[in-house]
Amino acid sequence: MNKFRYIDRETLCKYDLSEEFLKTLSIEIKEIIPLRKVFVLITSNGKKILKMTDSKEKRINFIDDALKYIQKNYEDVLNYHRGKDGKIAHYFHENTYVILDMIEGREATFTNPLEIEICSKAIANMHKASKGIGENLSIDLVKENIGDNLAEAYKKAEEELKNIKIFVKRFRYRNRFDELFIENADKYIDQIKKTQELLALTNYSSLLKDIDKIVLCHNDLANHNFIIDGDKVKIIDFDYCKIDTRAIDIANFSLKAIKNNCYEMKKFKSIIDAYNSVNELDKEEIKLIYTIFNFPRDFYNISIGYYYKEKLWDYEVFESRLEDKLNKDVYRAEFLKDFIKEMKDYFY
Repeated sequence: MNKFRYIDRETLCKYDLSEEFLKTLSIEIKEIIPLRKVFVLITSNGKKILKMTDSKEKRINFIDDALKYIQKNYEDVLNYHRGKDGKIAHYFHENTYVILDMIEGREATFTNPLEIEICSKAIANMHKASKGIGENLSIDLVKENIGDNLAEAYKKAEEELKNIKIFVKRFRYRNRFDELFIENADKYIDQIKKTQELLALTNYSSLLKDIDKIVLCHNDLANHNFIIDGDKVKIIDFDYCKIDTRAIDIANFSLKAIKNNCYEMKKFKSIIDAYNSVNELDKEEIKLIYTIFNFPRDFYNISIGYYYKEKLWDYEVFESRLEDKLNKDVYRAEFLKDFIKEMKDYFY
């Protein structure tokens, strides 16, 4: 498969690839190739990635410092390329760019059980290498880059869906998306309430204070952010990383890996087993993962994306995806039942 065939034209059109800008990068560029939302630069010093970012310089420096901390004990993460002035961020007109060292390989395939296993171990190694990060970076950087509190996030989600429901019920005309939302809103609001109750039964507040469980969470562990080369796997794109309890990353990675396979319990258990072989999770962390799975993320995200206009999709895309997510959510319900049975040693 040609790894250069995936591009996001809308994003790439925002890049300024003028000769004036390229000269400011102080590297000899021989060729430029689009890849997803970035450009691959073929340079005299090897392949680099040119990436436009919305992050401020302080945030970029936090990611750089966090990766340097991890690399003391685990090298398989990306590196920023520094300019001759030693800085990472490049500013041109109103845009901010960074350059990354290119990591050769291919994207992970989450339908392959072996690749799921090595990705799980890579996450465990990354987390293990980032233990103590909150005590070793500057206090200001740490404070500004702590993950969202789940109790607050779930309460906000409940209120948002309630407000949207009131708003949509006032519509004189409702389209298919509106009707589907109204039909299902109460069900998912109740699920969010249950999620909050489950969270209250965990030791979540204690996990947030446990130095052995606070790590750098990647927060976007999709298959394209694992680059595989032989038996090696590297983790890239830390744009959304935060300092948080590691269970957050495991839950989010598991969701991405299993939800397109009908929430397969066998695959989930293989993720936990692989992670535990490197960096063992305890009972409270498994309970927190279960709690996160209870949150109706798909319904919430597409509702917010549609009604708050956070996504620029065509209406037909929204309607199709909502119907698809509603149809597939039955598998998540079954998975949650199986979770208690299959993982009972963690609950009793």
